[in-house]
Amino acid sequence: TPDMVAVVGPAEPIKAGGSVEIDIRPPFAGEAQIVVATDRVLSMKTETIPEGGKKVRVRADSDWGAGAYVLVTVMTPRDPAGRRDTPVVPRRAVGVAYVPVDMGERKLEVTVGEGLGALRPRQQIEFPIQVANAPRGEKVRVVLAAVDEGILQLTKYQTPDPQDHYFGRRALGVDIRDDYGRLLNPNLGAPANPRQGGDSLGGEGLTVVPTKTVALWSGVVALDGRGRGMIPLTVPDFNGTLRLVAVAWSETALGSDGEEVIVRDPVVADLTLPRFLAPGDEAMATLRLDNIEGAPGAYTITLAGSGPIGAAGQARSVTLNRGQSQTLRIPVSASALGVGKLDLTVAGPGDFRVVRAFDIESRAPWLEVTDVTLAQQGRGQTFALTPAVFDGLRPDGAMSVVSYSNLAGLAPAPLLDSLSRYPYGCTEQLVSVAMPLLYADTLAAELGKERDRKITPRIDEAITRVLDRQSPDGAFGLWRAGDGAASPWLGAYTADFLQRARRQGHPVPAQAMEDVYRGLRAVARLDDFNNVAYDFSVYEWPGNPDNDRLLRSRAAAYALYVLAKGGKADIGQVRYFHDARLSKEPSPLARAQIGAALAYLGDRARAKSAFRLAEGALGYRNSGDYYQSEIRDLAGVLALASEASTVEPELGGLVERLARRLEAERPRADELMTQEQAQLLFAADALMKQAGAVQVSFNGGSAGAMPRYEATAAMLRTTAQFSNAGQGPVWRTVSTTGAPLAAPAAAQNGLSVTKRLYRLDGGVADLGAIGQGDRVVIAITGAPDGSRLYPTAIVDLLPAGLEIESILGPADGQGAERWDGVRIDGPFSWLGRIASTRIAEKRDDRFVAALDLQGGPQTVAYVARAVTPGRYTLPAAMIEDMYRPGVFARGSVGAVTVTAR
Repeated sequence: TPDMVAVVGPAEPIKAGGSVEIDIRPPFAGEAQIVVATDRVLSMKTETIPEGGKKVRVRADSDWGAGAYVLVTVMTPRDPAGRRDTPVVPRRAVGVAYVPVDMGERKLEVTVGEGLGALRPRQQIEFPIQVANAPRGEKVRVVLAAVDEGILQLTKYQTPDPQDHYFGRRALGVDIRDDYGRLLNPNLGAPANPRQGGDSLGGEGLTVVPTKTVALWSGVVALDGRGRGMIPLTVPDFNGTLRLVAVAWSETALGSDGEEVIVRDPVVADLTLPRFLAPGDEAMATLRLDNIEGAPGAYTITLAGSGPIGAAGQARSVTLNRGQSQTLRIPVSASALGVGKLDLTVAGPGDFRVVRAFDIESRAPWLEVTDVTLAQQGRGQTFALTPAVFDGLRPDGAMSVVSYSNLAGLAPAPLLDSLSRYPYGCTEQLVSVAMPLLYADTLAAELGKERDRKITPRIDEAITRVLDRQSPDGAFGLWRAGDGAASPWLGAYTADFLQRARRQGHPVPAQAMEDVYRGLRAVARLDDFNNVAYDFSVYEWPGNPDNDRLLRSRAAAYALYVLAKGGKADIGQVRYFHDARLSKEPSPLARAQIGAALAYLGDRARAKSAFRLAEGALGYRNSGDYYQSEIRDLAGVLALASEASTVEPELGGLVERLARRLEAERPRADELMTQEQAQLLFAADALMKQAGAVQVSFNGGSAGAMPRYEATAAMLRTTAQFSNAGQGPVWRTVSTTGAPLAAPAAAQNGLSVTKRLYRLDGGVADLGAIGQGDRVVIAITGAPDGSRLYPTAIVDLLPAGLEIESILGPADGQGAERWDGVRIDGPFSWLGRIASTRIAEKRDDRFVAALDLQGGPQTVAYVARAVTPGRYTLPAAMIEDMYRPGVFARGSVGAVTVTAR
């Protein structure tokens, strides 16, 4: 490593355009290279530095901005004669100093909110602003923000300082590279990739919460010639402190100011509610009245509910003198699902009257269920959809969808509906949900409606989220960039989605695709070591037919297919796979992908050979491959054969055979994993081009393409009639989704789950009397049947009166391993070991986590605080294999009571 040069700059900022004296003190004499740099090199010169040092003058020109770095490298030459008695050893020394530039003339003096006292809510307020020290002749503009101080304190948000951002010291933005290092010992250190990104799972959260946040913004406002202005902002229903942040700028100067203002009514009425309710819940809303500056006397309080939310009791009256406060409790309940409202009215002396509104949602205390029925409907036959379809479901929020298809079990409507509701969000599921949407235009005819305008933003959002998980080597993480948890096959699947999306005009950057292709080339090299960030290992257990070799082989086949479609494949590599490996590859989908790649590359003979081998392999089953099933392979081979038939027409016969075979399977949309649903939609897209539209009449109207019919309980007051007016039979799919009226019974299939509530000291919590303000630890333990690995998701809906404070990790439990390998017990060691999760999140109304279960039970836990007194449903915890919906467990529903302080 090099020696250090002492580089000493001025003690105070220098004037722009002047010069500065730099004191250079190296440990030896030599030639010095002096570089001035910011985010780029500004100047460079060479000086001879004697032993003891030298002062060098450097000019500070306008490119320096608010400051620049002076980098000095002093070197001694290598002895050209190579003397053995007293050889000259090459040496190098480096140093750096930062030289700030005085920016005082470019700083504006900003004053906002001067002279404002306590403000009243629910009105427009003019905020005064004054800017001084503006450069002559320059126009000053300003933006003003007003944000709830309570939120800013919670997040430790600092008031923006644009002067520090633009004029403060910036990090050095250049690297030093030279050949002199070849003479020295190399520094083998390398920068680490930071762990970043992340994503969500577990389904939709709440639509509204009663807690209101305030974040107001003025937009750009031009001030008058004296730097003055009045900025109007409408302050909503809010009692508290607002932080005013004003940022002003001109052509060459800027400045800012931050002040706090109080917003309140003369008599503050603060209503504390739970974040949500569930039907049957009874909460005690807490109302605190503070007479800060109102007239003394009697104040009348009325709380009225609307929609599914009700408030018990009549108007109440309290007497308050100035400076007094009083707390009341008012019962609030929910009777149905939906968003309701509570209107609080406080009236008192001197015509005082305040009306405040609080939105609150009543959501089901258990997850929705979906039922799908498939039936054939003959020519001339009529089907009646009656209100009985919603029997056993809560009518509010339930929906039934009727769709028709010429293809048995391949009605795209329920498949798309199921994917759109899928609650988890790893990369595979994100892509499986978004990829079929690329074909919404083709499927629109069968769906009987125009393309949904929301589809394009959904696809673009999925692209953005996927690219956020891409690391520099082109690999995709399972949950975040660089997590190394995704398989190479999943990497090819993600690349397939991005490639298809880019061809349809969606915004996928060219450089990102080049990185994707670079990663795929590494995956496609079967016999070579690769360092792309994918998980090439397969967890083995007794009876698992999968292994690392099979994973590498099927991933390479998929990678070669995507590369061939993109014009990036080596035809010799694809031919080698066909000739030397294809007969040993058991996956029919992998064989079909090699066939499609060969078709794209123009090798029609090998393409037909590969598809014959793919057809012969159908029925293959690999229980160790999360994404594989017989249905997925059948649908995927059909879609690939249809795709390749545009190049090789002889494959049309294979498509017809596979279509008949797929119809015989009659898969149900509610029993399919995401891979099966996505591949079935690809197959439907291929087959619908030749099957034609069905002819169905609705309620006696004229026959036409299937009018995809969506009915809620409120809409379906009478029977809806569907008649087959075509020449042959059609297939009808009825998909009904909703929350059950009664709590679902505990169940398990392949997994088990238990949920326990503890006090902080480890004792079992009394569910009948949890004190308001008390914290409880909620522990959920999942266990697998057998020894295979289960990638699972845990969803635990909260009872309405509790809010999550924190999530516990392995360091909080028993025997957590520190960075140095030492095992210690955390503060919650009485829970035992706490599992490490792929991702864990706290939401307004639920806890969600993803983790791999294998070998035995594992526990996740979080801490929740009892906030609102009342009696609430305690929902059951649920665990599910994220790739096989039928493998799940659900606990029992209970009840919890939060007692008032």
